[in-house]
Amino acid sequence: MKLELIFTAANSLAFLCWIFLFVLYQKRWVYKFLFSFICVIMGSAYLYFILKGLGADTGGGFDTLANVKLLFLSDEALLAGWIHYLIFDLFVGMWISFNADMRGINRWILLPCLVLTFMAGPTGLLLYIIIRIIHSRKWIQEPFSNPAIS
Repeated sequence: MKLELIFTAANSLAFLCWIFLFVLYQKRWVYKFLFSFICVIMGSAYLYFILKGLGADTGGGFDTLANVKLLFLSDEALLAGWIHYLIFDLFVGMWISFNADMRGINRWILLPCLVLTFMAGPTGLLLYIIIRIIHSRKWIQEPFSNPAIS
């Protein structure tokens, strides 16, 4: 199978998942589906391509930026890296959506956080943390606290 086709399929699947997440974030089955199926499928694809890509003789390592760059000279390793971004950003988006729903944060206020998380991962998370601080009127945040209990 061509790597470009897998890249397109992974992007399309991730995009559909983000739409489900935004539209149906109050439905618990969405989280079960994304976590149990999509994360497993994309995680398996990641594992396959990272093993294939890092098995290529490109050299490299994790000790310097230049060596990390060498690791991704293989198209398979580069595809695995992209899938890594897609799945981790989706997981962060799931946490943001679930957490915002628990706290009663309006979905339209949440939308920029999700778009930024999809496009620029940590920036969307940062925006959500800022919104959560404003919403809760507390500087110190616990990532897993239930506002109904605290």
